[in-house]
Amino acid sequence: MTELPLSVGDSASFTKTISESDVYLFAGITGDFSRMHTDDEFMKTTPYKKRMVHGVLTFALGSTASTLIQVQAKAEIPSLSYGYDHLRFLRPVYFGDTVTAIYTIESVDIDNMKTFARVEIFNQHQELCVVATHILKFLA
Repeated sequence: MTELPLSVGDSASFTKTISESDVYLFAGITGDFSRMHTDDEFMKTTPYKKRMVHGVLTFALGSTASTLIQVQAKAEIPSLSYGYDHLRFLRPVYFGDTVTAIYTIESVDIDNMKTFARVEIFNQHQELCVVATHILKFLA
């Protein structure tokens, strides 16, 4: 049986300040030009008061942390994302916020060659903004 390169408790993180250009590039790629992300005057009329980053853009930083944990472990077994469960956007992220994605292995399923990790993304105030469970499938 193949031993997986990750263990319960292994963790990696990635930090990024999300700029206005990040949001507009993401909008251009996805076609999501919602007023929530692009119309400052409209947002002033909402409870949020300012434009917010796409939730999926913020969430995507967890994918970077997933890659980093494999690099950190010097994983030689190829792997791919098998999916995400329990994804929640708990609070908005705004232009200029610095967010940190923390990826922590919670369980290892050797028989099915999978790891399950908690993905948590915090803003610069240590407020939890996004949470999910990531399943990583190893190919051996």
